[in-house]
Amino acid sequence: MQREVPETIYYECAECDDETLHEVLRGRMGKASLECTIKCTECGKVSATTIPLPKIIKMQVVISDGPISERTVTELEEDDVIAVEDEFFLEDGRRLRVCSIELPGDKRVKKAKANKVKMLWCQQFDNLTIKVTINNDRVSYSRRIPALPDDEFVIGNRLELDDMDCFIHAIKTRTKLVQHGSAEARDVVRIYGKYGEKSYPVLDFEDDVEDF
Repeated sequence: MQREVPETIYYECAECDDETLHEVLRGRMGKASLECTIKCTECGKVSATTIPLPKIIKMQVVISDGPISERTVTELEEDDVIAVEDEFFLEDGRRLRVCSIELPGDKRVKKAKANKVKMLWCQQFDNLTIKVTINNDRVSYSRRIPALPDDEFVIGNRLELDDMDCFIHAIKTRTKLVQHGSAEARDVVRIYGKYGEKSYPVLDFEDDVEDF
């Protein structure tokens, strides 16, 4: 795990007599410490100091990608706080979402410090599959569409599917039913839409007519 000098850091300020946010003006990263010059964002005091860094620990991770599961290892700082629904990247670039946190004794919790965790159970989060229900009077159709976690779905927008289109009228997320506004794909459980005829582009053949 390659550590970089942070732009800001929380540190005890002698002037404020409190732990405050400091701007790192310059610094050099060592194996177990950060030698730096910092400036308190509260009082403006500038000081040179050496800050000990938390240890890097290896974390066991189980990754679920549809029907396929695999086990791997990632590195975290020992005092990192991990919570269910957190997202992070593996060293190989894959994005994961934390689904469950296992402590020793098979205990499951919502949040814990990294040095207390036995195993992280995660979902691969690069490409999502979103469930869509389309209503056409008394008939409903179920479809699935691919999406990236940052993709946004907006109420009222037209959603183009392979064999039909629909107009989004509601979005069920992990926490609520959205009927106005929008939601990101990472939060979507299901999209509800009203049937719309499949639209096709109109070709203008006049552009292809040649003069003889």
